Amino acid sequence: MRLPSLIALRTFEVAARRRNFTEAAQELSVTPGAVSRQIRLLEAELGVSLFDRTRNTVSLNENGRKLAATVSQAFDLLIRGADELRGQDDGPIHITCAPSIASHWLMRRLNQYAADNPDITLSLEATEQLTDLERGEATLAIRFTTADSPAQASERLFCETFFPVCSPAYLEQFGPFDAPRDLLKARLIHTHWRNAANLRLPGWDDWFAAYVGEAEPQAGGMRFGLIGHAIQGAVSGQGFALGTTALASDDIANGRLVVPFAERCRLRTPWEYRLAWSRKTTPAEKVRRLIDWLAAEARASAGPESEGEGGA
Repeated sequence: MRLPSLIALRTFEVAARRRNFTEAAQELSVTPGAVSRQIRLLEAELGVSLFDRTRNTVSLNENGRKLAATVSQAFDLLIRGADELRGQDDGPIHITCAPSIASHWLMRRLNQYAADNPDITLSLEATEQLTDLERGEATLAIRFTTADSPAQASERLFCETFFPVCSPAYLEQFGPFDAPRDLLKARLIHTHWRNAANLRLPGWDDWFAAYVGEAEPQAGGMRFGLIGHAIQGAVSGQGFALGTTALASDDIANGRLVVPFAERCRLRTPWEYRLAWSRKTTPAEKVRRLIDWLAAEARASAGPESEGEGGA
């Protein structure tokens, strides 16, 4: 018996799991047309159809469901075997996270860790797409999630709070800003990010409602889709942004941003950054050391706000 194409089988496994050729294409970093071609090649080789196709949708048929169960088990076995070897060799530790936390917090620390641990190879991918830790697509991932839905194998890095920040130059030119109401005259930088479940980040309307009452901020100002870009706008002197525990701490420590109200006037949120890994395997010793080191760095960045819960 001849084994079908492994590329076709891998494509089928992802398409069957995702139940969507477009999402499968995104996970595999190919086009939907390439996914469709691999599925048809596999169907031709096996002599059966695996999906029922309509004009706008595809769904597994009985043949597809049977093959999906077998292929999924086979790839799980391969992944577990690879994970066991990763725990024994000197292969790289692959880390994924969103671009904002990568550029504003993680990258500098990974550079420091790599310099202090020259025997360990680190690999960082900054992407908005979620990687599948259970299938070995990364060793560690920093996930932005809500406190009521943490990853099962993870450790909290930051509880997010939001507070006004600006550059020292902006404060000197347009200040002082001694009370929350003073920000009614400030140029504001807005963020309008929402996640897939339509949960959004706090905005200036929330901050003014909490600390100024019913007053509304002035119209105008810059708007960004990512909070990291808004914070960079504040660093460059464009006005006030709502900084966060994770993304603004280094700029504050280095004097690129100032916090006019110090520890006052901070919006607490259910959002948090968590460092996650696969539930199927215990992290190798070198991975555990990195987890502990990053957690300690997060506590040092956030101060008392990060104290409390440890691993999950």
